[in-house]
Parts: sequence; C-alpha cells; structure tokens
Amino acid sequence: MQVQLNTKKTGIMAFLLLFAFSSLGFAVLGLLLGPGYQAGLDKRLELEVQLHRPPVPDLEPFVEFWQEVGYQLYKRAGGTELRPLKLREEYAAWLQSREEWVLVPTRPELELEPLLFQLCSELLKEGWTLQLEALEHGYNLGFWSRVAGEQPVLALEWHLEELNPKNYHRHAGGAVAVLGQYFDPAAFLKGTPQAPVLAIIIDDWGHHSPAAGPLLAYPLPLTAAVLPQLALTAELAQRAHQAGFEVLLHQPMEALDITLPLGPGGIYRDMGREEIASILAQNLASMPMAAGVSNHMGSLVTEDRAAMGSILEVVGELGLFFVDSRTSSRSVAAVVAAELGMPLGRNDLFIDNEDDVEKIKTQLRAGLDLARRRGWAVVIGHVRPATADALWAMLPELLSSGVELVPISRALITPAGPGGDSGPALPQ
Repeated sequence: MQVQLNTKKTGIMAFLLLFAFSSLGFAVLGLLLGPGYQAGLDKRLELEVQLHRPPVPDLEPFVEFWQEVGYQLYKRAGGTELRPLKLREEYAAWLQSREEWVLVPTRPELELEPLLFQLCSELLKEGWTLQLEALEHGYNLGFWSRVAGEQPVLALEWHLEELNPKNYHRHAGGAVAVLGQYFDPAAFLKGTPQAPVLAIIIDDWGHHSPAAGPLLAYPLPLTAAVLPQLALTAELAQRAHQAGFEVLLHQPMEALDITLPLGPGGIYRDMGREEIASILAQNLASMPMAAGVSNHMGSLVTEDRAAMGSILEVVGELGLFFVDSRTSSRSVAAVVAAELGMPLGRNDLFIDNEDDVEKIKTQLRAGLDLARRRGWAVVIGHVRPATADALWAMLPELLSSGVELVPISRALITPAGPGGDSGPALPQ
C-alpha cells in the first residue's frame, strides 16, 4: 500500500516528519509507512579530517636553563587540545600544546621576571613569535606559529609559576576535601584527618635584622610572630602578611627571672583582666592582620592559672587563638584552654637554641619526623641569619618530605578535657 498525501492528511504528515528527527519518531514513521520504507539509518557519514601539528620549541632543554639560574623544577604537567581549523576546501584541526611548570627559587635573592625576560630575548633571536602575559604568581609565555603554512595560531602556552606561600597549598597540599571533611589516606592510621603537617613559627620580628629579607623571600609557609610597639613592628607585620605568612602578636610576658626586660607592651602576672585587655588592644592596633597571640618569654605568667585564664578569655573575645611557646615545662596554658573550650597552638621544640646551621637543620628534621609519627608538629625559630640559611638549605628536603608546611592556625589542638588534646583542628 502506498501512502498518498492529500489535503486532509497534510497536517498529520508534517507533524510526523518533524517527529521523525528523533529515534522514536523514526520508529513510528516506519510503522505507518510499512516494512518497505527505508529511513536511511544504515548510512554512515564519512568525513576525512586533516590533523595539523604546528611547530613549537622543545621545552626539555629549559629544565637545565632554570637549574643553572637557580630555580628547581618542582612540578610539571602538560597536554594538548584539538582546535578546529578553517581552510579553503578541507575539514581540518590542529593541536594546541600547553605546559605548566612550577619553579622554586633556591636562593632568596632570585627574581623570576628578569630571568624570564632574558629567556625571551634568546627565543626572539631564534625567530619565535612570543606573547607574554603576567599572571598572579608568574607568567604565561605563548608561542605563535602557522598551520598549513598560512594561518597563525597560538601553538604553545607555557605557564611558568613561582612557588610561594600563597600558592603552596594548591601545589603541595596533602589534605583533600571528602564530603565536606578534610581527609588524607596516608594519615588515616595516625588518627588525624589531615596529611602530616608542620608549622614553623619564626619569633621576634620587629627589630632590624639581616635575616628579615631572606626569611620574607622564603617560598614555603611560615608564621611570623611580631613583637609589639617597636620601630619596625608595623612594617614587618605588613610585609610578612603580604608575603603570604600568617602573623601573630608575639606578646611579651613576665619571666621567672623578673629582672629580664620585657620591652614595650608587656604583660605581668599581677595585672588585672581590664589592664590585660587594654594592653592587648594597644599592641594589636599596629598589626590588624594578626590571627593569634603567642608568648614572648612569659614563663612566670604561663605557669599562673589566674593570669592565663584572663589572657585566654580576652584573646578568645578578640576572635584570636593563643600559641603557647612553652618557655616553661610547667605551663598551664593547655589546661586552661581546655577548660575554656579554646583551640590552642603548642610548641614542640625550638630549632635554633644553638646558632649553628647544621644543628638547626637537625632540629628541623626532628620536627618532620614528629609530624610523620603523630600527624602534626609545631617548631619555633627566630629571625637570625643561621635560621634563614638552614631553612633555605632544607628546601629540597622539606618539599620531598611528604609533610605539608602549614600556618599555625592549621596545627591547633582541640580541647578534649583538662590536660588533653585531640589532634589538630580541621582547616576552616
């Protein structure tokens, strides 16, 4: 039976023809038109596409270039994307390449920009057409080339990023979010939800020191504990914050040896709560970016339950946390913090009691070992040349240690009753 179009059936057939663009529509149309109807579904479209790969430079020799000028290649990734190409009489596509390199300076005086300009000068002499774009933490260097001898294309994008405290966790962070919680499989048996973490606090910022520059240039996260009301307090706190370091008020407190001068803005054991609050507010005025408070000296105060109760209450009301430098083995700061339900940072060891680079490196390794065993550790050094030299010398070990460097706020212990702790607080 043949189906003939007539006036009455025109509307119905128009609907069916539109519906036939779907797979169900083809089936319905086939039933109506009968088994002899061929919809042409077995026909396949064959399309020949020409694939072009534009010439790009070989980046492998540049690994040696960056090493020679003082940068370590920490991370490298790459890939290609297929891009459509409009040619006169053929279907075509081309491959766009992309490389992402993360570079780590091995010396504090290195600057990426002049070295990159030097490299661009050499590439221009070789005949490459370049496109340079400044990014937040580095540069994107593009190489223009031609496809099929006629069409210009951006053939290679070379993303060069310098590791620093602001982007470190994106490239080196071990903790990953799972259903809203932070978890790392390597740390599961340690009973901590994070990768092993190490917080390095550098105390006594505020004075002039030749170590300040090298420490501020450090490419891994540090926490800067800044003394109050000194000539360089505000400047160094701001520079540390701009570098990506977490900042603490390094609060002077009375020591067992009461003859030791505290310097300006000190807290004494016999002070009342209101006086303590006034001093802390005055000291914090020049460093509004401070995330917490740590004690400078303070063995007499940290052993006193009443004094520490007042200090921690005020610190908590200010929205800050407290870090016990543990200048006394009889400190009650952790006990009082637990009673108040406050998280607390707690020093595990000083790394530079001996002003010797090799001994400081040994102490840093001890901090790494503790972090691997327990899941977290906190160490304290000072703004000294030997400490800066040791940290720079330890860069390769720190980057390959499997331990994530974190600001102290990522290594706070949470209260689990008087005298106890339940491990580091989860990142917020």
